[in-house]
Amino acid sequence: MRKFDVKQLVICVLAVLAPRLCVAGAYPLVPALFMTGYLSGVNRSLIFLCTVGGLLVLAPLRIFLKYGLAVLLAALLVKAVELGCRKCKTAPAAVIAGGTTAAVTVVWQMMKIPDASTVAIGILEGVFVFCFVFLGTRLCYLFLDWEPLGRQPMPVYVQGGEKLNEYAQSFQQLAKTFRQMNRYRSDFTAEELGRMQNEVTGTLCVSCSQCAACWETEDTPMYQLLYRFLQSVQKGEDTEDSARDLGEHCVCMEEMMEQVTRVFEKAHLNMAWYNRLQENRDAIAQQLNAMAYIMEDCAKNEQDVTALEGKLTAAVRYALKENGVVCDSLRLLRKSGEKLEILFSGHTRGRQCVSVKELAKIISRASGHPFLPSQDARALLGEKGGRLSFLETTELTAYYGVARAVREGEQVSGDSFAFRLLDDGRCIMVVSDGMGSGYSACKESEMVIDLIEKFMESGFRPDTALQMMNSAMVTHGENNLFSTVDLACIDMDSGKGKLYKVGAAATFVRRGDQVTWIEDHSMPVGVFMNQVPGCEEISLKDGDFIVMVTDGTLDHLYVDDARETMADIIRSVDTSNPSRFSRQVLEQVLLFTGGRVRDDMTVLTAGIWKRQPGESADPNP
Repeated sequence: MRKFDVKQLVICVLAVLAPRLCVAGAYPLVPALFMTGYLSGVNRSLIFLCTVGGLLVLAPLRIFLKYGLAVLLAALLVKAVELGCRKCKTAPAAVIAGGTTAAVTVVWQMMKIPDASTVAIGILEGVFVFCFVFLGTRLCYLFLDWEPLGRQPMPVYVQGGEKLNEYAQSFQQLAKTFRQMNRYRSDFTAEELGRMQNEVTGTLCVSCSQCAACWETEDTPMYQLLYRFLQSVQKGEDTEDSARDLGEHCVCMEEMMEQVTRVFEKAHLNMAWYNRLQENRDAIAQQLNAMAYIMEDCAKNEQDVTALEGKLTAAVRYALKENGVVCDSLRLLRKSGEKLEILFSGHTRGRQCVSVKELAKIISRASGHPFLPSQDARALLGEKGGRLSFLETTELTAYYGVARAVREGEQVSGDSFAFRLLDDGRCIMVVSDGMGSGYSACKESEMVIDLIEKFMESGFRPDTALQMMNSAMVTHGENNLFSTVDLACIDMDSGKGKLYKVGAAATFVRRGDQVTWIEDHSMPVGVFMNQVPGCEEISLKDGDFIVMVTDGTLDHLYVDDARETMADIIRSVDTSNPSRFSRQVLEQVLLFTGGRVRDDMTVLTAGIWKRQPGESADPNP
């Protein structure tokens, strides 16, 4: 039952005072206000008692009997319609209220019961009641949801939001500390060269019979000659001159050159491991920054705009009432992405059930905004009631289809893909091609896809998700296996999006008979730490197709320009079904290869369409 408040009290008080207004012996406000309150969500028992109490106190006995009978008959008939049809809309209820009022007056006249009104007045009274209920119910819903215009949106604080912000600041500071520790090295310092010199002489010269003559005289040039030789080796310069000068003073020149080479090899290995440690620190810093970002995003406040959207709330309540659904409470939240979320609590009348998808259609028609039930919502709403959440969806939707061919001699494809419509109104489609083929390539590409999916579902931006995934793959680094990534992230309201490519083949966009492609020349994921994924902005409209392919699809066309040929193939496809679209593209590619599959082939196609009212959120129903 809806919480009783001041606005309902006003309607009940008006019902009590209705018998004070008498027009030509008639009391039209009595049945009119009763049925309006009865249909508007006011407690039905309370409105009936207020109406009957007002008649008993303020009206003569004959008026009490007449209008008491009229309101009782109207209530019983509306209840009977609700039990039989699950709902009673305003128009039939208004007809019932006006009809019973006029009928009671006619019966009163036929029974010769003293009454100041006539049959004509009774008929006019019935017409008035019908119009009042029909118009008043709608206005009453608006009144029930009216709030003072000066009231501000009430923030809905995320539990622990301040604590999350504190955690985010800590992670950002820790990431900054890691970055300050990073000092990549590409050359040796003078101090390190000095240590190398000492190591060479300590290993070789200490056992040489000429050691004292070379190093213990005051005017020996060996220090300068050996240091110059080390500098030449370090810089990759020609060492012939410095070696010749050194050989004039050292009888073990060949052994010394071998020792210098060994020392430099060991020093370069140590430098590589040092830089690898710095890469790991960079990876940790990136992941800490990403964690800080997602914590700050989780701590953002949603806005409760129920008070500011009284007209919208009233329209939704009225539409639900018209379809036999009692709305106990209704709240509107504005999410961080400016989308609305409706939190509904209510039940159906009688023992009837209504599907949650049907409720979403009702809410969409009433509000003028497309809404869908949340993914974890129940399927039906019944007499016992429950709580439901409806999310404002996007203007566009997308369906996808995929066609794949496994390399000859292999059991599984090394390519992986994903397609998701996210709750925040974004659509993501990803294709990853693992290096090589078979189970090892499949495992690698699946890992990449799994990481990207998890990051994107958690709310990360695509570039942040790719950086985190790349850092994870750099530190992973088993068997030197790498994967390409082709990632499209599209805003399904505007159709604008970004295409991120990391070592991936060209992506094609078809609009009508026009086909364009986007490509980028970069290394696969996990090759080095600080690579920046190529990014191109795209804009899609109703009827457009975006086609992602792996390099196995393009590389084996054996034509002068594989991209132009693929564009011709895509242009020639005559279907709007994404699954058939992908199959037809792959079939035509196999015609070029003579049916041979020398590398894994994957064609992922997504079609963009304007969403129809009540359309499913499933991207591939």
